[in-house]
Amino acid sequence: MSFEIKIVSKNGLEFESEVDSVTLPAKDGYITVLRSHASLITSLNAGTITARFSGQKEKNIEITGGFSEIKENKLTVLID
Repeated sequence: MSFEIKIVSKNGLEFESEVDSVTLPAKDGYITVLRSHASLITSLNAGTITARFSGQKEKNIEITGGFSEIKENKLTVLID
């Protein structure tokens, strides 16, 4: 079961897709977001965002920090 992710930088939309899970470098350690995750806003440290798709495909995106919000099966990530 998938959910929507959008990654946005000051340059605009960097990535948008339906994913099965996303691992984020949150302030207190890495967290993994799945469909139906509780609503959450968190700051992000420098690290790697890993988006996983069906068929065990992955996309890794290096970031230097930012913020994320998960709400109603939509994950929005604002990156530096």
